[in-house]
Amino acid sequence: MKLRKSWYSVARSFGSAFVIEMISPKISGVTAMESLKDLAPTQFVHTSFYIYNTIENMLSYEGCVPLGENLLNIMDGILKNPIIGTNTCLGYGLVALSLASSILYSLRARDCNSLEECVLRGYNDFEYCLTKESADYLVKSIELASPSYHGYYYSPKPLSNVFELLLESAVWDLVAYNIVNKFSITLDLYNSAKSATISELLRYASELYRYAASKYFDSISFKSGGIMLSRLVQEIASKPTLSSYDARDVLVNKVGVNLGSISDLVASSIALILLRIEWGL
Repeated sequence: MKLRKSWYSVARSFGSAFVIEMISPKISGVTAMESLKDLAPTQFVHTSFYIYNTIENMLSYEGCVPLGENLLNIMDGILKNPIIGTNTCLGYGLVALSLASSILYSLRARDCNSLEECVLRGYNDFEYCLTKESADYLVKSIELASPSYHGYYYSPKPLSNVFELLLESAVWDLVAYNIVNKFSITLDLYNSAKSATISELLRYASELYRYAASKYFDSISFKSGGIMLSRLVQEIASKPTLSSYDARDVLVNKVGVNLGSISDLVASSIALILLRIEWGL
């Protein structure tokens, strides 16, 4: 498989997955029929083009791909876009660009026999590149997109590179934890649903969302409501007798929870499913 042809598949998969996760009926977050706070479906559709274009352009780098600079370009673009104008993809942009980088480093060496192999084989190069990249651009992109984010400032020492920043943030941020632990959550979700076909993908996305919410603490709900709210979310998500409609009514209408980090990681696993289907793995 030629690298350029393979790479367009990567860009398409990560751009499309962002929309597929959004439109799926689920227990929290934006859906095709429901906006949430200042987030509407149209904004997510427009955001997907920024994700696609940024990942497609990563092929032009001969060595390390700068994670922070590329994320900053996305955040700057969507915040200036009159249709979007808000943070729709800080978490997803971070995990999508990270996964895409690892896959790119892997594909430079040889074709992949499985998606797990493709992700993990390139991880050492990905981590090495992060240790050589200044944290400045990533900090700027975080501050631009979400001024309330404060994981970075917990550190009593200056963070000299992107990997140190992610490692520090991983203490409380689920997306950062996923990245520094070799995309363990993304791969867990992917392996739970990798047999999905295109016609089943929306149903699988909804089920993955509920599975992830029952297993992992969402960063946003944890930061806003602490351990008790996080446990309540887990209990509701894992209750088999509670329908998804009723679970959403409790979480969104009564508690006001937006499980943004869960959405980001479910979308990243959907991207891998799309890539598996397109590559025929």
